[in-house]
Amino acid sequence: MSTRLQDGYGPTLLVDSDLLMANSHVLLNTRPTVDLIDVLEGRCDWRDAVQKLPNGLSLLPGRTAANVLVESDAERLKDLLNTLKTTAHDFAYIIVDVPAGSGTGVMNTVSVADHTMVVLLGQATSFVDAYALIKNAYFEKNVTSFSAVVNMAKSAEQAKMIFDNFERTVSSFLPVKLVYAGYMPKMSEINASSVHGRSIDRDVMKARIYPKIDSILAALFAGGAGYTGPDAVTFHSPVP
Repeated sequence: MSTRLQDGYGPTLLVDSDLLMANSHVLLNTRPTVDLIDVLEGRCDWRDAVQKLPNGLSLLPGRTAANVLVESDAERLKDLLNTLKTTAHDFAYIIVDVPAGSGTGVMNTVSVADHTMVVLLGQATSFVDAYALIKNAYFEKNVTSFSAVVNMAKSAEQAKMIFDNFERTVSSFLPVKLVYAGYMPKMSEINASSVHGRSIDRDVMKARIYPKIDSILAALFAGGAGYTGPDAVTFHSPVP
């Protein structure tokens, strides 16, 4: 989605806020020498850690297997995201990819973002994880508006069924707004990219993936999901 925003909508910064299992730099085929951990620990400014990719997308990479105390860095991450919102004027969009779960770092990120998009899979573990995030975001941070995208669906009908089942559960217990933003079909190219740690061919991206992402972005920009324009968006990764 960050690549699509950069290609067709405006300058975009992707922040991979996973401090333990970050993989955005792998999927985007770049090898950073400094990353988010260096920024949080004061070794460099955030601008120096941003990687400029060939298509113009900017990436603030996370780190894999970092030797950090995740919870102790949560407040510093929140401060950094607030700094980005007030100083990163070169970007029309800031996408923050958060890890699965609902720990302090994830909650702090959600509290800073202007909108939170939850990624669902048709699996019980994904439902539990997504529900925990929404519940904790509501009770701890008073976040009341979310959108959801169903990933790896076999069809539009299956995707909507997965969302409807999840939405019924959420609305039964929580007074929050949860809007369906669309789905991504199960594609062998995306699966291979994740499994083998390589970027997706650009022609495949444009022909098969971009149209689906455009539909999701249209739902966001229409305002139905509580999001009306450029700013920070948090994407919550599903449990595998």
